Amino acid sequence: MTALLEIENVTVSFDGFKALNDLNFSMNAGELRVIIGPNGAGKTTFLDVITGKVQPTSGQARFKGKNLKKHAEHTIARFGIGRKFQTPRVYLNLTPRENLELSCNRNKNVFATLFKKTPTAEKRTVGGLLETIGLDHKADMPAELLSHGEKQWLEIGMLVAQSPDLLLVDEPVAGLTDEETEQTGNLLMSLAESHSIIVIEHDMEFVRQIARQVTVLHEGSVLCEGTMDEVQNDPRVIEVYLGQETSITPEQLLLLRITATMAWADGSFDSAEQSLILDQLSRKFAHTPEEQAPLKEELSNLLAKKIPLEELVPQLTSDAQREQTLLLSYEVIRSNGINKAEAASYQQLVSLLNLPPDIVNRLEATTVETF
Repeated sequence: MTALLEIENVTVSFDGFKALNDLNFSMNAGELRVIIGPNGAGKTTFLDVITGKVQPTSGQARFKGKNLKKHAEHTIARFGIGRKFQTPRVYLNLTPRENLELSCNRNKNVFATLFKKTPTAEKRTVGGLLETIGLDHKADMPAELLSHGEKQWLEIGMLVAQSPDLLLVDEPVAGLTDEETEQTGNLLMSLAESHSIIVIEHDMEFVRQIARQVTVLHEGSVLCEGTMDEVQNDPRVIEVYLGQETSITPEQLLLLRITATMAWADGSFDSAEQSLILDQLSRKFAHTPEEQAPLKEELSNLLAKKIPLEELVPQLTSDAQREQTLLLSYEVIRSNGINKAEAASYQQLVSLLNLPPDIVNRLEATTVETF
């Protein structure tokens, strides 16, 4: 299959600084790809190269087999690439309906939009878009009265109205409420059924919601690619985001995340639970106090908020790991007395681990004896 978008050995230098450094990337039609990376990784420059805003110092970007180098931004847009910037760019004095009508026909000016009759087919298209972006009930109010999230959805709708083959969406949930963030994720996943989409994002909870395939950029190059599970457990990614070398292994990180999720089941994660997790894991994976202290500090930087257990448990690859997970999780929720929420989460964990009942009973009895 020929890739929809190909970035081949692209370097972009600004006065000697390489914003992109021999970058290679490709994606097929129909993909929803999320690009993550720390500040300065080259994410915005990556989009600038695709849209023609920045020309590569070397290498080339190809869209549907066509070399984008030397083409103007408006020409590349007509090839079928639409870009949404971080700050919504909508016509605030026009209504959402008028914004979409203007976008449906790129040859139409504002005067024609406001004073000429809209064709029936275009009305249907605009009506469908308003429903898709969730603004049908606010279609005829000035766009300046919309919330920040609603303006984001309107701009996404304006891009879709131009029928691009590839949508480039830059940090769509910055400044949004939790509810707006979730709705934005649902909107992008819905659009991914009929469009190819690249999303640049920092919000890892949002990335986890929408990600099918994740590409991590670091210092202008691709550090790694894979599913969200693969990426978030890659020691290289952990090191990049912490800004320091790490000795944490994927197994250690997985145990940490499962037990932290158990502790978060009741909506809180107190210091006693945190200390127990860190003490147990540091003792399990380091043999001397001198080795345990730095490991414990590294682990403390990685205590995650609640992640669905059904995403984490399948990553355990051996019975020994599953038994260790059960043992440590049971110790954690017992540390301050098991409440109803933690009990329900624990029963879900037992079900997902699928260990024989006699082993579960033995591990729980071992834990009880230590208290």
